[in-house]
Amino acid sequence: MSRRTHRRAAAAGTAALLSCMLLGAPAAHAAPPAPDGKGGWTGTWGTAPAPAAPDGISKEGLDDRTVRMVVHTSAAGGELRLRFSNAHGSAPLALGRTTVALPGPGPNPAPAAGTLRPVTFGGAGTATVPVGAEIVSDPVPFDVPADRDLLVSVHLPKPTGPATWHWLAQQTNYVSEPGDHAADAGNGAFTRAETSWFFLTGVDVRGKGARGTVVALGDSQTDGVKSTLDGNARWTDALARRLTADPAGRGLGVLNEGLGGNRILRDGSETDRPQRGTAAAKRLQRDVIDRPGVRTAVLYEGINDLQLEPKASAAQVLDGLRGMARRLHEQHIRVVVGTLTPFKDSPFHTPEAEKARSEVNAALRSPAARADFDAVVDFDAAVRDEADPQRVRAAFDGGDHIHLNDAGYRTLAEAVPLAELTGSPAPAVHGR
Repeated sequence: MSRRTHRRAAAAGTAALLSCMLLGAPAAHAAPPAPDGKGGWTGTWGTAPAPAAPDGISKEGLDDRTVRMVVHTSAAGGELRLRFSNAHGSAPLALGRTTVALPGPGPNPAPAAGTLRPVTFGGAGTATVPVGAEIVSDPVPFDVPADRDLLVSVHLPKPTGPATWHWLAQQTNYVSEPGDHAADAGNGAFTRAETSWFFLTGVDVRGKGARGTVVALGDSQTDGVKSTLDGNARWTDALARRLTADPAGRGLGVLNEGLGGNRILRDGSETDRPQRGTAAAKRLQRDVIDRPGVRTAVLYEGINDLQLEPKASAAQVLDGLRGMARRLHEQHIRVVVGTLTPFKDSPFHTPEAEKARSEVNAALRSPAARADFDAVVDFDAAVRDEADPQRVRAAFDGGDHIHLNDAGYRTLAEAVPLAELTGSPAPAVHGR
């Protein structure tokens, strides 16, 4: 199983907090380093695995079905590899024939002519993923465009048991009738639609200028809840497009490691929705540090800790964020943290939770935050209603007064100064 090695030696200096959406003075940045010396892989797409729900397809698992999944790239490459996870499985996961392709036009896409490629694992056409493990495929020569969908099809020949999945994909994926349909040129066998990804957790690329990864760790806001289905309108998608359009950012991949309902401090298994996943502080290694070529992490999480029982205090959320930042800095990964956005009129809003959100944001905006984070992005200021700062601006409200619509998510992406993502990795020792 491939794991990301320790990163390159870091450049001296640490970026200060920026002005505008960041606080403090602007900082100078060194030229971006080369990709890491162990293969130069960059994450172009990723998602966070979670346990099965208490019922439904994830609980039932899949048996002799082919899953055809649609994923959206961020960085281009000349070859790719796939990651499959059995992190939350109860039995070894058998992977049958696996393919990758560019999609043709239309809904329920079929592979575009001439683009279907087989995927192997250690030279074999099948593989077994142990319980709790992840497997990485062999490299596949493939002209991977940036900002484009890919089709990944995998036959699951044996009962999987409860599935390791990502429940809120904001993307339509497809499950087949019985049999191996991974190499089907058409889509007729794929009769069941699901808005989740199953077992697939990453696509890595190298070549063609791919040069490192930005990872967003968060909850349903990062997952893109209330964004347009199949629209690739999450804030991380908008951020990836900004990077691709900017010469200084081109070649950086963006991985979305958001999980709906996720918290920093508590697991989803402590609630009636285990699919909310492992607490961010505990999945940090797997979902951020172990991703390939990571140079910057964006931490945008904490609102669920404040509003879901048992509720955490502002101090506990801040301690959780600082602890994750320390671990990331030890791995020479820059840390950008986001303030928490408004949620007045949502079912979860209470005066106590609002007070705690205000305390978290005030601490992140303070000069003392320089000791813990490389930059603070004021997402709250970007989308709040200035006439009522506890409320999301109506033009950005996804309809439930906590999640954003496409325009709101674009605004979050626009609030992130690209220089904070393209600058040098963090120093090995943070003595700030």
